[in-house]
Amino acid sequence: MGVANSFAPIAAGTNKFSRKWAGSTRDSVDPFITGYFFIHFAYLPPKLIDNIKRGGGNDGLSTDQEVKNVLSSTCQSVTLPGATINKAEFNGLGGIKWAVPTNVEFDNTVSMRFLEYSSLPILAIMHGWVRMIRDYRSGVSTLDSGGSKSGDAKYTKSEYASTAYFWTTKPDGHLVEYAACLTGLFPMKDPTDQYGAEITTTDKLELDVDWNVDYVFREPWVYDRCQNLANTYYGAWNDGNGVIGGYGSTEPER
Repeated sequence: MGVANSFAPIAAGTNKFSRKWAGSTRDSVDPFITGYFFIHFAYLPPKLIDNIKRGGGNDGLSTDQEVKNVLSSTCQSVTLPGATINKAEFNGLGGIKWAVPTNVEFDNTVSMRFLEYSSLPILAIMHGWVRMIRDYRSGVSTLDSGGSKSGDAKYTKSEYASTAYFWTTKPDGHLVEYAACLTGLFPMKDPTDQYGAEITTTDKLELDVDWNVDYVFREPWVYDRCQNLANTYYGAWNDGNGVIGGYGSTEPER
């Protein structure tokens, strides 16, 4: 595979002294360039859109697909959780120490940054999501666990948590480098505190939203799924004639 061969000279120990792998020869390597990432929300709670509509305002969101598109298109950054190995230490003669691992502690928070737009679609989504989990008026969930309203959903995790795929690519925006499947996602805050105003401050609004995550899957099927998604994203942007986005290939609309 081309991905494995990209660092073959490093693995072979070709230039451990200067650690410079440059030029266009077979001994050159390609560093990992960050910033080329995408996110795709594959599953949303079925009743989320209804709770978004209950929030009022002029967000204009009416379908799950529109919500998925907004989240994918406005995401500016993603910070993934890590894992820490905890250990038990033992003392030897003279205070010398040795240790063994006891367990691995996985963080369960993913942070995402979204750029807000006029009509406040991000606020509508996050407010509706939090309100679905616990309505600010009553303190209970709007998901019905068995009352007379048969149209409501039961209060269960599949009805308030989501699944998303996150991947980074080479600078071509196409070949996947890192891929992860994030499950059990739900926002941990309604960011209404960010929508105040100050007369001397005029700027864009970027929202940092922390999400609960149950699993960050890193498996072959995740890579395959993300590569298929990357193919779709890239195919919609490349006109097939070497013109990315199709800009300049036709007369602009007036």
